[in-house]
Amino acid sequence: MKKPAVLSIYYRHKQGGFTKRLYRAYKAIAASGQDLYYVATAELPVTDKRIHPVIIEMRSKEGTPVYWIEFYFRAVLEMRRLTKKHEASTHFVFSFFYATISILSGIGLSVRTITLIRGDDAFDATFKRFAGLRRLAHRTLEYIGVRGSEAVVATSQSMQQAISIRTGSDKISTLPNDITTSPLSINEHQSKEPVRIATVSVLNERKNIRLAIEALAELKHLEWEYLVIGPDTSNKNYGDELKQLTETYGISDRVKFLGWQDDASVFLQHCHLFLFPTLMEGSPNALMEAMGYGLPCLASRIPEVTEVLRDETLHFDPIAKQELVGKLTKFMTDTAYARQVKSKTAADRKRYVFDWDSKIIQLINNPRQATLNT
Repeated sequence: MKKPAVLSIYYRHKQGGFTKRLYRAYKAIAASGQDLYYVATAELPVTDKRIHPVIIEMRSKEGTPVYWIEFYFRAVLEMRRLTKKHEASTHFVFSFFYATISILSGIGLSVRTITLIRGDDAFDATFKRFAGLRRLAHRTLEYIGVRGSEAVVATSQSMQQAISIRTGSDKISTLPNDITTSPLSINEHQSKEPVRIATVSVLNERKNIRLAIEALAELKHLEWEYLVIGPDTSNKNYGDELKQLTETYGISDRVKFLGWQDDASVFLQHCHLFLFPTLMEGSPNALMEAMGYGLPCLASRIPEVTEVLRDETLHFDPIAKQELVGKLTKFMTDTAYARQVKSKTAADRKRYVFDWDSKIIQLINNPRQATLNT
C-alpha cells in the first residue's frame, strides 16, 4: 500500500544550519518510502526520486512587503491544491510562519501540521529594526501555529519552556539536533606555534563575534590566530565593522574572516579551540559540529548552550569580556587546563549521538506518541 504524501514549504535556499537540517528531514522522509512535495520560489538543492519541487513564479520584487504578502497567499492556495491532489496526510514545516500557511491551507481537510521550531523568532526580533512590531507579528504567528499544529517540536528545553509560557500550551516537545560530524585528528597545541582559535557563525550582532575580538585584543602578548568562518547576514555590513574593529585594535593580521565555507572541517582540523560567543541560539549547530570533530570548546553561558555543554568550566559570560579573557589566557598557557576543556567537551558529545532521522519518521507517522527524548 502506498504511503500518503507529505507536503512542506520553504520559500528559497539560504546557507546555514537551518536548511541543512530541513533538507536532511526531507531526505529521511523520502528514504522512508513517502513522497514529499515542497512549495518554494526556486528549486532547493535537495534531490531524491521521491522529493518533488512545486515552484511559485513570483511577480513581486523580493524583499518588499508586497513580495511576502504575495508569497503567503499564493502558498496557501498552492498547499491546499496539493493537499487535495495528492491526498496528503501531513504538512511538515520549519517555523511558525510556515505553520500558519499550512494551517490555513488545510482548513476543512483531513491533514495535520507538524511544526519544528529551530529558533525563537519572537525573542530574535529584539535585535532587529521595528522590534515591537516584529515581536507582535511573531507572537501572533506563534500563537496560531501552536494552536493549529498537531505537534510542535523545539530544539532545546529552554525554547520549549519559553514558547509554552508565552502560549499557555503544554503540547510543545523537544528534539535536539544530533551530532553528525566525526572526530578529526586534532593535534594538541605545541609551545612553538600559535594557538589557533575558530568560530563558525554567520556574522550579525546576536552572534557576538565582537566580544571574542575584544577579548583577544587584550592578549596581544600571547601567540594566537583567530579564524571567523561564516557569511555576513546582517544586511548592514556588520562584517566590515568587525574587520574595522580588528584594525583599530591592531590585530587584523591575526584575525582572518573566511566567509562561507562548504567544508569548515578543512580549517577546523588545524585548530586547537572552538569559541562560541553567541548571545542567542535556537540550536547551536556549529558548536555541536565542533564537538563532533573533537575540538575543545568554550561557549557563552546561555540556556541553549549550557544544555549542550553542561560543565561550568566550558562557559563564559557573553556580555562582559573579562571572564573570557581569563579562560583564553588559561587555555593558551596551562596545558592541564586545555586538556580538561577537551575531555569535558568530549564527555558531552556522547549524549548527542543518536538516530535523528528515525525520530523524524516517528514524528511523521504518529506525532502524538513519538518518543523524541534521546
